[in-house]
Amino acid sequence: MNSSNKASLRLLVGAVSLLALAGCASQAGHQEMMEQQAAVQAEARELAVQFQQAERARLEAERSERELREQLAIIQREREAAEAAREEAEQRAEERARQAAVLQQQQMAAERARMAQAEEERIAAMERQLAEYEARISRREQANARLREAITAAEELLQMLATEQSKYDNVDANGQTAEPLQKALISELESRKDRLVREAQSLSN
Repeated sequence: MNSSNKASLRLLVGAVSLLALAGCASQAGHQEMMEQQAAVQAEARELAVQFQQAERARLEAERSERELREQLAIIQREREAAEAAREEAEQRAEERARQAAVLQQQQMAAERARMAQAEEERIAAMERQLAEYEARISRREQANARLREAITAAEELLQMLATEQSKYDNVDANGQTAEPLQKALISELESRKDRLVREAQSLSN
């Protein structure tokens, strides 16, 4: 886990600690505040788990992308070697054809045509495989982009939760926070994070 992720987790732990301290702020509405605190704690733990899962998914996607690129490089080298071998075979065949009799020239021409056709088909199959790997890499890159956006959204959500926790330091006689809670914004950030994770998972399949 990188330093940014560790900092986010530390922020989460701090938020939960602030929540625990806020519980002592007022006796009025104590039960309601305890329920709110428990809900926020549960949400914070869930976010921490999702955050770690997203990080593992990102690392796995990067590893898969590296492997695909290595496979593409191998295919490209094989394609170049096959092309060079085909050209060399054609040159040798042409030299033999010039030195052979008419019948031999006809036989060699037919053989060359067959070999060339087979080679073209092999190269075409390799090109199709190459295009498939490139498409998979493109999808992996898109999935990685969605995961990065999801991580950013999760970090923003953690920061927002920490801000919400600080509001419990200032509550009225009814146990309500003096500054209104940003429930709609938190819900929007949660929806955005979940949508990005789903998109990344869809692209990874």
